[in-house]
Amino acid sequence: MSAKTEAHDRAGAFRRAELASFLRRKREATRPEDVGLPAGERRRTPGLRREEVAVLAHVGVSWYTWIEQGRELTMSVPVLEGIARALRLTAAENAYFREVAGVPLSPSDGEDLPPQGQQELLDSVQGRPAYSVDRYWTVMATNRMAEYVFGVRPGRNCLVDFFMEESVAQRFPDRAAVGRMLVAQFREHAARYAGDQRFADLIDELKENLPAFRCLWDAHIVGMHPHGDLVYDHPSLGHLTFSTAVLTPFGVHDVRVFVYIPADGTPTAALLDGVA
Repeated sequence: MSAKTEAHDRAGAFRRAELASFLRRKREATRPEDVGLPAGERRRTPGLRREEVAVLAHVGVSWYTWIEQGRELTMSVPVLEGIARALRLTAAENAYFREVAGVPLSPSDGEDLPPQGQQELLDSVQGRPAYSVDRYWTVMATNRMAEYVFGVRPGRNCLVDFFMEESVAQRFPDRAAVGRMLVAQFREHAARYAGDQRFADLIDELKENLPAFRCLWDAHIVGMHPHGDLVYDHPSLGHLTFSTAVLTPFGVHDVRVFVYIPADGTPTAALLDGVA
């Protein structure tokens, strides 16, 4: 079997498993009364039954059951849309659902190699922490301010450091929200590049060693993107508050540049001026 065939099979297996797990989770989280059904008193399982989802989605019960069992099936857009409506998926959840079903709402960007010049771009960002990450949340390049403020270094993985290093996570007062955001974005990238074995290896490592990551991963959280203010406690500078700008200046989803802008009405800018 060729390497290309193995990658294709691995991608298909990953997507089917993700799809089955995601649908089960959403079905169990959907209350009958949310979709106009009586709650009943003798439900053995939380949420909706499979046959109820099938009826609401206008698909066969056996067909829907096979999807949740992870069988290899070809699904049409109307079937996917019916299931999305039945489970009341949000826009972000529907985009993820379509991604793992193999029928994305828009074509995925298949480029792998980022262009050159990241370091020059980051160095041009004066007085603001800025760094770039790849699809795995591994730091690719950083400016001096980001190294000092956040301790990020090229080659370090933001997600791994956050969940494995208590000294990193404890600097975020709202560490629970930060953790959810990291896992949600990591999951969406894993779905986009389902044949990438490195994602599977990272997921297995984190789930095996870190119960907090495993809990968030099993919750199938999607649609959380960096937004609003990020509060960060620096050991020397003290309490910092940033607005986060996320850029894709190289035209590929693989590379994201994070620029942290001091929030208005806070002493953050003045504290950073002392570093610069």
